[in-house]
Amino acid sequence: MRKLNKRLASLEQRSRGEPPAMLIMPDGRTEMLRGNYMSELLSGACGGERTPLVDLVARSVSSTEPGGGHMIELARAILNSPA
Repeated sequence: MRKLNKRLASLEQRSRGEPPAMLIMPDGRTEMLRGNYMSELLSGACGGERTPLVDLVARSVSSTEPGGGHMIELARAILNSPA
């Protein structure tokens, strides 16, 4: 767990100052994720903690991340998995 926390901290450091990620919702509207959202998102997806951010990502149908990343897609897949 310590390694994961170090990696998340490193990811947060690198993501500062980057453009926000954009979520596309089922009704076609978009939501912007700003700031250091990745740690809350991944801990919610892996740990089962449902925050408003985690629920928003779970309801989204697609996303665009800075640098072409796919971490939000991974979190959505975990959140919406049947198990």
